[in-house]
Amino acid sequence: MTDGAAFSLTLPVNWFELDVRPSSRDLTIGLLVEAQIREQPAFWAHRSELTKILRRLARDAWDSGARYCAGFLIALEESIIPGSLSVSVIPAPPGGASADAVAESLTSKEAQADGDTWSRRMIVTLPNVGRAARHEGVIDVTLPNDRQATRTIIQQTFVPLLDGRVLLVSCASPALDLTDPLLELFDAVVSTLALHGTAARSDEDNGRTG
Repeated sequence: MTDGAAFSLTLPVNWFELDVRPSSRDLTIGLLVEAQIREQPAFWAHRSELTKILRRLARDAWDSGARYCAGFLIALEESIIPGSLSVSVIPAPPGGASADAVAESLTSKEAQADGDTWSRRMIVTLPNVGRAARHEGVIDVTLPNDRQATRTIIQQTFVPLLDGRVLLVSCASPALDLTDPLLELFDAVVSTLALHGTAARSDEDNGRTG
């Protein structure tokens, strides 16, 4: 983040961290695929697809500005469904970095029919951080270097930082049949977020009063 500033997250046991650095990610992803197959032999039949998925997750996370990425995999009979979490530090919107200002800049949309896209904005309180803005829903996402949009579950949590920027924790998965449980899972993981060192905020800063 900056000198003396850091964050931490607690991941579920079946999640993994993903190296996004272009200089090392191909090697580390190869080792990760081997480890995933040892833990879940059902992945053996999908090893080529698995490698391709993880490389794409790492590349897209890096291209979008993320410097940390984690993920999970759901093995179905003939395919693998991924999910990811990435962390970036981004500039504040024109209204400022406060949770209320960021929430005001976010959009919301009601579904017009079954299967339609939708999104909502809200303020959440994270146990170790305090108030943050959140945007979640099912939207069509076009990733870097992609021509076709993919309908995706997303949950984006915007945490104000003391230096005027925003820590963005983005969770996503194309497993649309699992929208509600995945949003709950994403919330549980993001709720473990903590800021450390010069990024840590006082109780007054983070909205806690006692």
